[in-house]
Amino acid sequence: MNRRHFIAIPLAALPSFAAAHSYKHGSIAIGHAWALPSQQSEAQVFFPMVNNGGTRDELIAARSAICSTIELRQNNRYDDPPLASMALEPGRPVPMRPTARHLRLIGLRQPLVLNYRFTMILDFLNAGEAEIEVIVEAKPGD
Repeated sequence: MNRRHFIAIPLAALPSFAAAHSYKHGSIAIGHAWALPSQQSEAQVFFPMVNNGGTRDELIAARSAICSTIELRQNNRYDDPPLASMALEPGRPVPMRPTARHLRLIGLRQPLVLNYRFTMILDFLNAGEAEIEVIVEAKPGD
């Protein structure tokens, strides 16, 4: 008789899962939040979102002590005006990635170095405020 042995490894011990984190705020699911490193006065933050409820919502603002202003952006064309909101239609994922949809941090108070963590408050039209933690990474899950 063959016996199969397995070793239980805590997820935190695996590099790809160690930094991954997500949040649930009412019907809004917020995936792993990460920022690119930056030595400049600006940086970018990314995280996927999905509205699991039956009613439309919107991300209308964000703020953090790490910077003076946060803009909602559709892409890297900063000559275009920022978005007034990011729509969250029921059941439709809202991805973010470099050169596409993201949050633009302006007036950084310190450089963003790898593995640094900071908090950010997201303000949703219907769901209200949610606090998330952002991790500085070269790419998601680093």
